[in-house]
Amino acid sequence: MASRNFIYINAKRIVKVFSLLQVSDSELHIQGICSQSNTLKTFRKDRIIEEFDTLDDALLRYETLNKSQYDHYVTSPKKKPSLLEVCFTGFKKNDKDRLITLAEENKLLVRSSVTQNLQFLCCGYNAGPTKVTAARMKGVIILSEDEFSTMLDTGELPES
Repeated sequence: MASRNFIYINAKRIVKVFSLLQVSDSELHIQGICSQSNTLKTFRKDRIIEEFDTLDDALLRYETLNKSQYDHYVTSPKKKPSLLEVCFTGFKKNDKDRLITLAEENKLLVRSSVTQNLQFLCCGYNAGPTKVTAARMKGVIILSEDEFSTMLDTGELPES
């Protein structure tokens, strides 16, 4: 199974090595199953320092890397996302209505299904596997409610 292996700097300026399986790409992010934690993780493409063919190559390079020289990869968001599309699934009606209002207040377009231009699928406790799989196949970023709130507050997608 092919993997993507890379060195990444997060919003807290922490540099780490990652290896992802089952990777899906969007314009600004990559998402896949982290081989170290076996969880779904999302990464900003502009914060990938360097990519490698193997995890061993990435780990070797990491040992000699001057990590502080990559602080410029971390920039504050200029503004919150606008005209991005989000879909909510697996929530009780009241929770979904609250999230829709929050999304619209932050100038996000709310969709009721996985569309071609959808960027985010926010999943609740009862999210169906069909919708999640359809979103992953289109390169849509999958978020929990907490991750969605963090994205609205900071403009940053959490790593996990």
